[in-house]
Amino acid sequence: MKLLFIRLLVVIILFQSIPLLVQAKEIKYNHDSITISEIKRKVDFKVVVPQNIPNDWTLEKKTYPWDEKNKITNFSLHYMDSDDKYLLIGIEKSKESSNKEMNNNAEQVDINGHKGFFVEWGNSGELDKEGELITGGLLRWIQEGTYVEMDSSRVSRNTMLDVARSMK
Repeated sequence: MKLLFIRLLVVIILFQSIPLLVQAKEIKYNHDSITISEIKRKVDFKVVVPQNIPNDWTLEKKTYPWDEKNKITNFSLHYMDSDDKYLLIGIEKSKESSNKEMNNNAEQVDINGHKGFFVEWGNSGELDKEGELITGGLLRWIQEGTYVEMDSSRVSRNTMLDVARSMK
């Protein structure tokens, strides 16, 4: 009986240590989602969007809360590469709030006369799982009553700042 228990325990441990084979589905991005004009009507803050985006980038818009139809509290713009494979820049926007942390050991930058804060990723300069160089970081600022948070691990600090400064 004790030997059977040990064998059973060994089998259970082996099954737990063998990775499960899971086939991942290819992600398809919905570029026919809500429009910027619709978002502007459903938020209670000014919507600023970048004007300086490369032509080969694609845009995916995400609104929150997910199931809300009339009142959007925040939204994200995901700028992807032309193949929709890599997120190049993510920009999240919400109403300005006093509880947003802005300057945790960050470099202060100017974004169209607004005080912004940039923090480089801790692993910047290293290679990611796909062998791509990690660059960029996290950029935060408040523009016309809108809290804006931009992040990227594939686009340089300077490109992020160019995009941020083109937001109108």
